[in-house]
Amino acid sequence: METFQSKIKHGFLLRQKNGISFLEIPSFLEAGISKHCYTTRVGGVSSGCYASLNLSRTRENSPQNKEENYRRVCGALEVPYESLALVNYAHGDGIYRATAADAGKGIARESDLPPCDAMIIDEEGITAVTLHADCVPVFFADKKQRIACVSHAGWRGVFGELPAKVVETFLCSYGTKPENLLIGIGPHIMKEQFEVQEDVAQPFYEKFGRDAVSVTEKKLHVDLQYAILSQLAGRGALPENITCADLCTYTHEKLFFSHRRDKGNTGAMGSFISLDTKNV
Repeated sequence: METFQSKIKHGFLLRQKNGISFLEIPSFLEAGISKHCYTTRVGGVSSGCYASLNLSRTRENSPQNKEENYRRVCGALEVPYESLALVNYAHGDGIYRATAADAGKGIARESDLPPCDAMIIDEEGITAVTLHADCVPVFFADKKQRIACVSHAGWRGVFGELPAKVVETFLCSYGTKPENLLIGIGPHIMKEQFEVQEDVAQPFYEKFGRDAVSVTEKKLHVDLQYAILSQLAGRGALPENITCADLCTYTHEKLFFSHRRDKGNTGAMGSFISLDTKNV
């Protein structure tokens, strides 16, 4: 008998454009309603431990480098730099609906957004952005109603079921039909490298079951992707509409920054999504 997990699709597409490398979700490309990407660390102007496409807003002391890096991503994605809006992430489960009036907040201008780790967009003129250096990026799109979202899910956000709450928002607040809801789970620190202590492992075991936690050489590891898929299975998401990148940020050093691998001396990748005006 097929299980929920066995029906899930695997693999993002790695592309190069205008000198930068980034990942895209095949099902999102097929739907054609959004411009989206998950950046790698390749193709920017930063140096040292931030080499080279660093998008962190708090690390690296060169505002010029960071702006240039963002502009390079915008060029590849074909969205205006001024349209970018960054979530005011708090490692929680806050969800914010952004409008064109929020364009620029957190990147081109100061932000007054409430604490939020997911940003939903349902109009043009806004590109939602989340930043990552091991935490899980999760993309969402309603391929019929032109609604999209990116979210930043650290272990607290995963445990708080942020991805499932975004699904509930799509289904209940926007009337999205399950067959139209596309989901992409991007690169993040995978279970083999995500060692935790008992105070984190035990709650995950109790909430998501024994497959969410593994033990190797007396060390505890949490599988964030499994926990996300487990919560999505009970919230109306269809497994055939979910795609997992299956890439570990810790392991793929040439492609990704990793907060844990680099002991905090590192940059950040970004998730970007906007509605594609070409397919209205």
